[in-house]
Amino acid sequence: MIDKATKNKLLKKYTDNLANSSNRNHYIRYAGAFLDKAEGLDKVSIDRYIETLRKDYSPGTINFAFRVIRRLFGVNKLDWEYRQGEAPTIGQRDEYRPQLSPRIIEMLISTAKTGRLFIAEQCFVALSTTYGLRREEIANLQPADINLKAGSIYIATLKFGRERYHLLPQEIKPYLAAHDFTQRYAVATVSQMFKRILVKSGAGELKKHRLGWHSIRRPVLEGLVNNGVNVLAARAFLRWKGAAGDLAMPARYYGNVTVDLGQTEPVLEEAKGDEKIFEKHPFLEFWR
Repeated sequence: MIDKATKNKLLKKYTDNLANSSNRNHYIRYAGAFLDKAEGLDKVSIDRYIETLRKDYSPGTINFAFRVIRRLFGVNKLDWEYRQGEAPTIGQRDEYRPQLSPRIIEMLISTAKTGRLFIAEQCFVALSTTYGLRREEIANLQPADINLKAGSIYIATLKFGRERYHLLPQEIKPYLAAHDFTQRYAVATVSQMFKRILVKSGAGELKKHRLGWHSIRRPVLEGLVNNGVNVLAARAFLRWKGAAGDLAMPARYYGNVTVDLGQTEPVLEEAKGDEKIFEKHPFLEFWR
């Protein structure tokens, strides 16, 4: 086993190299679990540790743990004995990426519109079904991110995705205006909120399927693409990492604030593309 002094040293180095985000502790927990249980700091020890995870964890979680361990080794300049392609593989049948059907999403929206949800729940359903927000993005929202007058929302995304402004469609503005964004929620609370929303919407039996906010994000993407939205445009709308090819440099060089005497205003040039997205959005019609 790895001695305590070595563990603390390695974990501190790893922690110091993490970004200050709300999922920081999630990464630290996985790195610490490996250091607690692994027999050593070599390929054999990692393989054995990964095998112990297979008994209780999904292939996706195992792959995530492997990537955390690889980063742990990298920042501590430890020998990484794996060659390219030797990471744990996940067969398509082993993956579990559930998404709600349009009928269920319409049920959630109908429940929100008829006042059967708390104000915060109404707001988060509106944001999720419009922008495909991750649970961490919901938890990170602050009053400064919402500008009802300008008709914009700023989403501080995670997983190294793009933080960006979005336009607010008229259909969901009342639900954001009613919510108190000074009230903060832990990520775990946001997850529990999703389950309560399912129950209130008459879809409580679906809780057994390990659903979460991502089960709305996925059909937002599918609906956009099926309605004819360019895949790159859908990718930008869902704030995935970076922009590709010829789009990379323009995306980086958009100004994001206009400075004038006595005031500053966010630049919404990129967000204006949302107008075209909203025309083909699969779920906005349910809010009308």
